[in-house]
Amino acid sequence: MSTEYPLAGSPETSESPKYECSLCLKRYKRREHLFRHIGSHTSQRPYQCNSCNGAFQRADVLKRHLRTCDGGASRASTRRRACDRCCWYSTDTGSSSRLSQHSPTKDTPKDQDLNTQFTDPPPPPSTSTSNTMMPWGLTMEDLQNFGTSPTNTFFDPAPMQYTSPTWPDFSALPSEGPAAFETPVSSDNPRKSLHFLDKFTSNTGLVSSFDCGTHEQREQVAASLDQQILSELQQRIMTMPALGMDIPSPLILESNSDTSSTSELPLDWFNDPLSLKTHEILLLVEEVVTIKPRNSSVTLDWSSALRDACLQFFSPSNIRRFLGFYWAIWHPNVNFVHRPTFDMLAAKPTVLAAMALIGACVSPDMPDNEDARTWFNCVEEMVFIDDDFNSDLTYQPSGNIAIQRRKIQAVQAAYIVCLYQNWEGADASKSRIRRYRFATLVSTARDIGITAARHLNYSELGRHEFEWKEYAAREELIRLFTWIFLLDSAFVIFNNLPPQMVIKEIRMHMATPEPCFQATTADQCHHQLQLFLPARSLYWTTSFRGSFESLCKDDLSVNTRHLLATLGPLNLFALTSAIHSQIFQFRSAVGSFQLRAPIQNALSNWRDIWQLFSSTFPQGITPHVTIEDPHIQPEDLWKRMGFFRYAPEYWLLAHLMADRLAVLGTSKPENELEPLDEGPLDPILSRYDQTSMRQVNDLIMGFQTFQI
Repeated sequence: MSTEYPLAGSPETSESPKYECSLCLKRYKRREHLFRHIGSHTSQRPYQCNSCNGAFQRADVLKRHLRTCDGGASRASTRRRACDRCCWYSTDTGSSSRLSQHSPTKDTPKDQDLNTQFTDPPPPPSTSTSNTMMPWGLTMEDLQNFGTSPTNTFFDPAPMQYTSPTWPDFSALPSEGPAAFETPVSSDNPRKSLHFLDKFTSNTGLVSSFDCGTHEQREQVAASLDQQILSELQQRIMTMPALGMDIPSPLILESNSDTSSTSELPLDWFNDPLSLKTHEILLLVEEVVTIKPRNSSVTLDWSSALRDACLQFFSPSNIRRFLGFYWAIWHPNVNFVHRPTFDMLAAKPTVLAAMALIGACVSPDMPDNEDARTWFNCVEEMVFIDDDFNSDLTYQPSGNIAIQRRKIQAVQAAYIVCLYQNWEGADASKSRIRRYRFATLVSTARDIGITAARHLNYSELGRHEFEWKEYAAREELIRLFTWIFLLDSAFVIFNNLPPQMVIKEIRMHMATPEPCFQATTADQCHHQLQLFLPARSLYWTTSFRGSFESLCKDDLSVNTRHLLATLGPLNLFALTSAIHSQIFQFRSAVGSFQLRAPIQNALSNWRDIWQLFSSTFPQGITPHVTIEDPHIQPEDLWKRMGFFRYAPEYWLLAHLMADRLAVLGTSKPENELEPLDEGPLDPILSRYDQTSMRQVNDLIMGFQTFQI
């Protein structure tokens, strides 16, 4: 029975169809039904009966035909029973991490070790059935196993679906060459509540911790991405007949064939340029799995099953889908990649793999989240051993930074690894990131030269002199160093870890306003720079360090206030994080809180600047739109404000901590000599470098109770 029209009274009838065919405008309630329907729009009939020479579009139609065609009964009798059909690829979830060996008598345990999970299956039984007349070298038994499940799509389960015997072995290709809104933004009084920080310190995971929207919103993004990818897929299908080969219908075949070769690839990869990126990622993963250094975090063993799982997870369609999730759901939270000039085909495979993992982590599909964890350590290892990341290359502020984009992307990839491991990884991974990987990242940033992250005065340049890609590269470097400092401050605030960066070394420009960074053309970008940062603006002569030092003064000028308000929420978030860094230094010092005046000045000035920003740039106007805006479309989600819109809560936490330090600084110790091993290590937080954020959450809960 066709599944395109569900029976009355079925659960599906309660939902309105939301997946529409772009060719005939038919609508379906499930996207897999839409993908199967697309097959009716092609004229190809690749499934041929070798008895009557009849041709069919779909494998299930041919299978039914064989039961009535002369000679079909004998072939049908060879159908395998359930225990004989070892499904090497689990079809219940379409999950790449579900590869396992099937036993006819016992199911695989759920807690099976990853190495066992990716162990090669036993050799398939031999068959004498002739396959000379079957399409693409498939056997009759293969066709008997090609189900009509709605999961047989271009986007769900196995990547080894449609194989092409004419495509060369993938591993023989050359390796990589050079090449919920709780407080309004416009709040007049930042002293509200710590609701976001309470949630942030109570949960783990990127979606639960950051500003990633509701599950329904992420489902809408997924549906939009499916439509976009499907449209591109249809275009590729229409161009494939020019290659002179038979084209399969969009109904994907399940890879349950005993004779399928793991070295063969889906036909739709043949003219997909991203397949080369998939290959590059595969080679890098194979390298870190087969050549493990001592104490490597990679525990997988290389096998053909693991190879297939890697090809599936980093398949071209998955890369597109995961990067779609990255831009729409994650990018606003950590926005250091310049989307308008980002090119997947020119990007380093390391940054592409890292971005894909983040996208899979924030995907609304649970199998994507689980599959991503399989590759966490592999991608971490290949990112931190990358030659571009470890090369001794320095920049000059006056040089051409755009030609060094690969180095910037190598550092971006390392930062993204720190993100997903710290919020999605195991406790051991979180500790490794804080203590080792992030320290290496900071050292690499210093090797590049933090002072090199500066802009030219573009407002003095005419449009014909303005180099958009040069601006994008410099802005990416500035934002990358800003986010490295912000992650360092996050470790200070939430893990009570001493900072690895000092404010005095951050002598670089601050990030330009979001309208400049989000401009989709060179003309728009140049215009926005002229509008927000004219040639005589203080921005061109002000560094992050200078701005923070001015913030700590009691006589902050009006021009400086307006400049900092114009630069937007990301820079204001960085400044309030700098206040936290200074508070840590003061509370870690021996003696009373003697330098409270600069901190009090910074807190007072920051509050006034945030209020000025809120009144000048009200919420609801791009790019200061939030995830809760009912009018925002999935394609515009990447332009919204991320979690740093909650900067007032960071300010409030710093204010409360400074007040407590001031009170503690006036108290006198009971004894001149404190007994050994007695007394707190810190006046506010008692434990340093804590993986759990429990003590910070307890502090926040205490502050909130006190305010109530």
